[in-house]
This record gives sequence, C-alpha cells and structure tokens, in this order.
Amino acid sequence: MRKYLLLILMSTLLMAPVAYAHTMDKSTLFSDVPETATNIQEIMVLHSIGLLGYNGKDMALNPTENLSRKDFAGWVGGFFGLEGATVDELAQAAKNEDYVSSLEGDITYKEINTALFHHKLNLEKPDATLTKEEYISFLTENLDVDMGGHTLIQMGGFSEGPTGTIEDVVTGDETGVVIGGKTYMLSGHPRIFADSTEAKSWVGQTLEKSILTTDGGHHHGNHDHGDDHQEEQASNTPTLQYIQIHSGTQATSDDTKEIKSAKATPREEQQSATATDDATSSSSTVWIVAIIALLAVILGFVFMKRKK
Repeated sequence: MRKYLLLILMSTLLMAPVAYAHTMDKSTLFSDVPETATNIQEIMVLHSIGLLGYNGKDMALNPTENLSRKDFAGWVGGFFGLEGATVDELAQAAKNEDYVSSLEGDITYKEINTALFHHKLNLEKPDATLTKEEYISFLTENLDVDMGGHTLIQMGGFSEGPTGTIEDVVTGDETGVVIGGKTYMLSGHPRIFADSTEAKSWVGQTLEKSILTTDGGHHHGNHDHGDDHQEEQASNTPTLQYIQIHSGTQATSDDTKEIKSAKATPREEQQSATATDDATSSSSTVWIVAIIALLAVILGFVFMKRKK
C-alpha cells in the first residue's frame, strides 16, 4: 500500500510546473503590485539595484503611503552595501553614515537629493514629503543624472547592460543569454521582466534593457563624510541583475485585442466575456476532476487492502 501511495505522490510532483530558484519576475515582487501595473518596469529596475529593498513576494509595497525615513534608510543601506543583516540594522548603519539625519518621520526630496544625488538636482519643493509611488517616479527620472563622472546606478555597483536580439540561451545550473555572439550569465538573484521565466522561450526575442553587476562594487558618494571608496564584490565577473525582454507576439496580441474590442458590438463583448469565463471555469473543472480521480484511486487501494 505504501508503495502505491509513494508512486502516486511522485507522479503528482513530476506534474508540478518547473520554476527557477531565486528568480523574481513581474508577478512575484510585492503582494500589492500587479504585473499589469503601469510602472511595473520602473519598480523592477529599482528593486533589482536595491533601492526598493529586497523584499519577498509576500511583502506589500503600499505605494500610496508616504515613504518613511526608516524605510528609505534601510534601502540606502542595502544599496551602498553597508553592514547589516536586517532592514533595521541597515537603516541604523545608513544613519550612522549620515545618509539620513533621523529614522523618524517621512523623507523629503531634499534629503533624497543629499543622500543619493550630491545636491545635484534642482528641486521645486525640496521640503515636501513623497509617497513611495512618487519616489519611484522621482528616482526613475534621475537615474542617468551625471554626478561627477558616475550615475546613481553606477554608485550602487551596477552598469547598463547589453541590449539586442537574444541569439541563444544557456541553461542548467546557471542561466545565460547570448547577444552579439557574447554570453552574459544571469546573477544568482535576477529580476526578469518577460512573458515567461523559461529561458528557452527567450530565443529570438529582444532584450530591451538590462543591468549588469560590476567588479567595481558599491561607490559611496556621500560627500558630507568624504568616504568615497569601492568595495570588492564576491565575484569579479559581471552578471545580469535585471533583464527586460520585449515580446513581439504579446504586443501583437494586445493590439489585436484592442482592435477587436473597438469594433465589437455590446452583444459581441458580452459573448466574449462569457466565453472567457467559460474557459476559466473549464480549466478549474479539469483540476477538480483530476483531484477527485486521485482521491478515488487512493480510496480504492485502501478498500482493496482492507478487503484482503
């Protein structure tokens, strides 16, 4: 009996979908940020370099809430590679390094300008606080600002990566993409914006944007305490921390849906919605039937065992 149950369990596990470990895609960043969010790409870029923290999929971003000094300090501590195993420790380390003056209250544009941009930005309302959503927009607009020979991304130990058609992929224990005849391996914890995290499906698609880790490490640029220096990273080989893949098929599909929707009559739209609901219901029914069948098999074996 135990052998039969073990075989059934193994079969069920083999049918489970395969997922890459340590990979985060547009659906697994924050519990309250849908993959259809208009700023999902900006969120993924900042998340990949550490300026939105390294929270797991069960953590909420709460984008409409004001950004606190403590949260900002924790993210800055991680971004600059300060010592600390928790967000609280990183926040305290950032305060000790004068990236923030306090861990109380909400952060202002002026304080962000001081901590990350060396006072280089001209601000309309320097003393205004901002929501996390506004913070995301603010940093995205200024990621490429030149601050004496380096940008914000470079300060965190990153650089703009390759773009172009993905000619081939490397799979196995590690994943990589081939662009222009050169192979670029993904980091241990990459952020992937794509229709699928299945690497083989990327072949022939366009890598629109990518971010590489660099061998230079974190560049501390807070001029107030004059500690400009570089920290050596664990690996000297640049790897892809973020990849943004454009799918022509997906774009065509979306355009087609928009055209059909524009031409559809109210009756046709209702029929389309009904068909979608039916398809979803049908998919759910298949799983329910499969589970019932599995339970029936188990109960059958139990009954036969007792009968003997």
